[in-house]
Amino acid sequence: MTSEALAGRTVECRLLDEFTGTVRSGLSAALVLVGEAGIGKTRLLDHAAASAADLQVARVSGVEPERGLAFAALHRLLRPFLERVEKLPEPQRAALAGAFGLTSGAVADLFLIGLAALTLLAGAADERPLVCLVDDAHWLDRESLAALAFVARRLHADRLGLLFSVRGDEAGPAAALAGLPTLTVTGLPAEAAHDLLARSAPGRVAPAVAERIIADTRGNPLALVELSAGLSAEQLAAGAPLPDRLPLGRRLEEHFLGRARLLPAATQSLLLLAAGRAAGRRGTAVAGGRAARAATRSGRPRGRRRGPERPRPRSRSGTR
Repeated sequence: MTSEALAGRTVECRLLDEFTGTVRSGLSAALVLVGEAGIGKTRLLDHAAASAADLQVARVSGVEPERGLAFAALHRLLRPFLERVEKLPEPQRAALAGAFGLTSGAVADLFLIGLAALTLLAGAADERPLVCLVDDAHWLDRESLAALAFVARRLHADRLGLLFSVRGDEAGPAAALAGLPTLTVTGLPAEAAHDLLARSAPGRVAPAVAERIIADTRGNPLALVELSAGLSAEQLAAGAPLPDRLPLGRRLEEHFLGRARLLPAATQSLLLLAAGRAAGRRGTAVAGGRAARAATRSGRPRGRRRGPERPRPRSRSGTR
């Protein structure tokens, strides 16, 4: 079964149709979609889900607040199949139960947990082929990502497919998925980018303006939509000059702000300094520079409270 290809994504959609076709035929498949934020990875997973409409589909998306909760994402993915836990071999059953807090005691070895997940998913696929979609894998907790990568590397003829999406600038998650087949998702081709811009812009877009937006965004679909929404109708029609720096848009700003907040405080201050200089805002640059110097001198993130200072020893004269 195939679904309608997304505009500008004919090659990617064909590969995803082949992916689901492999699972449908009784074999297994694993694939990692890699690309920057807003490039369309989630839309491609939607296409894969539509292509697998006659199969079982289990889907989980990484969420940042649960990134520090061990096995949280694995639990969400396996929850529809947990009634099969009793059929697992005893060591695997105990390992998975421990990971999900169903029994007391120490969490078992990650190998046994990954093996339990593989056995559970393969058992479900015995009834009907199963496609597992893992979106925003960079936000998965480390343990869940390791367990699912373990499963993906051990697929053979299990009628089971695992499809991941991950940002290419996330070194840790990308390393966890190393060795799996990868499809790099890049910007839209020029024609598709022009079509998207024409559909999403609030007014007519002059050819020169369209070329500027597409060049600045490198065909990123989310950036195309966001940037066009941030310009006036006069600017889009070339009736008014474009700013030197095109506006990012709310969603892209939130994305980059979220990434910046994960950085150490001193690094955030240096970013503020660089941004202030680039924008010519001397006051911001000076404030950022002061914060950066203070954070660098202290050697610790801002906001961290000092512990109690130890009294310095007195000299023989009684002074400190």
